[in-house]
This record gives sequence, structure tokens and C-alpha cells, in this order.
Amino acid sequence: MNWLSNSTRLRSLQLLAAGIVALAAARVSAQDLTHSDPRLEPAARPFESPERFILEVRGGPSSPDVTQQSKYGSYFANDSGPNLGLQLDGIVYRKPRFFYVTAGGGIGLMNFTGGALAETTGTQVSEETTLSVIPVTAMLGLRVDVLARKLRVPLIFGGKIGWEWAHWDTNTGKRDDASGWSLGPVFAAQVALDLDAIEPGGARNLDEEWGINHTYLFGEVYHYSTTRKSLPLGDTNWLVGLGFVL
Repeated sequence: MNWLSNSTRLRSLQLLAAGIVALAAARVSAQDLTHSDPRLEPAARPFESPERFILEVRGGPSSPDVTQQSKYGSYFANDSGPNLGLQLDGIVYRKPRFFYVTAGGGIGLMNFTGGALAETTGTQVSEETTLSVIPVTAMLGLRVDVLARKLRVPLIFGGKIGWEWAHWDTNTGKRDDASGWSLGPVFAAQVALDLDAIEPGGARNLDEEWGINHTYLFGEVYHYSTTRKSLPLGDTNWLVGLGFVL
């Protein structure tokens, strides 16, 4: 009986091993068939999550229009900022794979430094005069991405128009000199390099894990014109940055 029992056990183990080998072979064959025929591949997760916002981190040089006021220019003519800022736009309308219509706003920080001048003689002294500017903008925009999405040319073009409120504050040493607001329209034109085309796999991972649909590098030229009664902070400048479609 023990011999029959051992034989039966051995036979059972042999049948089990044969079944495992057959199952593995069938699985490999199914995988080979799936890869050879894309129609048999399981459905992938959607590449793009919903698009709701566009966030941009930006920076560049800035120089106020010093030609409008000689005394103002004598303080800060040789300083160019920098100009740092954030822009957040909501996507008002999206034509898939063609263009966006956006509305939003931004906030920034600029700081200028110049040698202070003596009130009596007008000569430069050891103290410095600083000008700090916090620009706040509200803007409407149009972004065209048809080249990147349909033609695989990784370029995106955009334009914006809006209004800027810039709060400024000047100080000489520890003395608070003056402060106020400069108001006026602002215009911007942008060209961006779509990073999705450079690393599609990384772009998909960002979307699936973080909800970041697209990323891009951009350069922008903008013009700010202040009203007559405002401190003349406006001028034409440029900046660069990194953008995210969320």
C-alpha cells in the first residue's frame, strides 16, 4: 500500500508540473500574440486628465521707463530688476488639440537700487535708495497649440491683454520716502517649446501621477504702459519661464 501511495503521489506531482509548464507556455504565446496584434492589447489609461488651469513660473530683467522723468532715471537707470512672478490662468474654453481661451491673473516682485543723492547738493552719498514694485495683473489670453498636438511641431504661440496694478515703495536707508500705485494696460506675446514631444513617456507619467497634462518652456515679450498720473514704471521687457497645464 505504501508503494502504491508513493506512486500515486509521484504521478500527481508529474501531472501538476506538466500543467504548470503548459500554462506558462500558453501565457507566453498569448503575450506574443498580443504584441504582434495591437487590437488584442488591453485598453490603456487615458493619457490626458481634464485641463482646468495653466500655471507659469517666470523671471527676467526689467527696467522702468526712466526717460519720462530725469530725477527718477538718475536713481535707477543702471538697474534691471530682476522681475520674478507667478501667473495662474483658468481655461475658459478649450478647442481640443487646437487652442485655449484663458482668463486669470498674476503677481510679481521687482526691486531696483540706486545711489542716493544729497538734497542740497545733488551729489551721490553712501546710502542707497531702493524701489520695490509688486505688480498685480488681470489678463485674457489665447494659446494656439495645433502645431504641437496635430502636426508634432513642438511650438505653441500665445498672446495676452490685460490691466496691471503695480504697488511701489521707495526707501533711502531706513527712511520711507514714498509709496503709491501705478496703473495701466499690459500686452504680451509668447512662444513656447512643448516638452511633451521631447519625453512622451515622462509626460504621460506626470499626467497619470500628478495631473500635469503638459509642460513647456517659454519666452515672452510684454509691454506695460502706465497712465499719466502714475509713476512711469512701464516699458517693454522680456522674460522666460516654465509652464504647466493642470
